[in-house]
Amino acid sequence: MQDAIFIAASPGTSWPLTIEEFEVRIRERYPEVLTSAKYEPVGDHDYLAFEVDLDGERRHGSYFDRSHLILSDAPPAFWTDTIVWFLALLPAGTPAVAMVETNPDTVPVPPGATADGVRELLDALAEAE
Repeated sequence: MQDAIFIAASPGTSWPLTIEEFEVRIRERYPEVLTSAKYEPVGDHDYLAFEVDLDGERRHGSYFDRSHLILSDAPPAFWTDTIVWFLALLPAGTPAVAMVETNPDTVPVPPGATADGVRELLDALAEAE
């Protein structure tokens, strides 16, 4: 399955990570990343769209200023290391929730989640659709 994955700030909160800071960090992780600043007028949100070539395929993502990360074009297991890396950019204990495109239910991501823990969480969400 290739649901889009959403990792978001818990409702009523925001993250301290700006688009500019995220861009610096994603370039450190994926030096060949292609990025472009975007604006989503319906929700009045700025975001950074990015593309990386991983495992021979083009993968896409978006980071919305201080609020959420979207990853697509791969099954959840593919993105778990990136999600754990991303959550480590936030201050320890920063609350986050996860959801997949085909299931609108959100679940908290446990603080300090490992790649295996994130994979299990996303798999459970995908199965519950």
